[in-house]
Amino acid sequence: MCISKHHQLNDREAIIALMQSHPLGAWMYSSEEGLVANHVPFLLDQTRGAHGTLIGHVARANPVWRMLSTETPSVVMFQGPQSYITPSWYPGKAEHGKVLPMHTGC
Repeated sequence: MCISKHHQLNDREAIIALMQSHPLGAWMYSSEEGLVANHVPFLLDQTRGAHGTLIGHVARANPVWRMLSTETPSVVMFQGPQSYITPSWYPGKAEHGKVLPMHTGC
């Protein structure tokens, strides 16, 4: 996954704080049916494992608990508050008509 250095979060305590303040994780993995994604509330048990263990709960009606095995790699993404920033807010829009800031890459 390409993450710009300006958006990387490498501080362990900050990562834990983010997960605790925004516990709804986007959980994704690949299955025989294809890519599966679920939004699940998670808790981090810091006493289990080298990096802790994520604990979540899904409804019995959600097939994820039958599809996933311990050998299936998966990823959970936690994000902070979201909002939309209109391109017209960028000063460059009025100056030269370009609305997107320069991207510095990953």
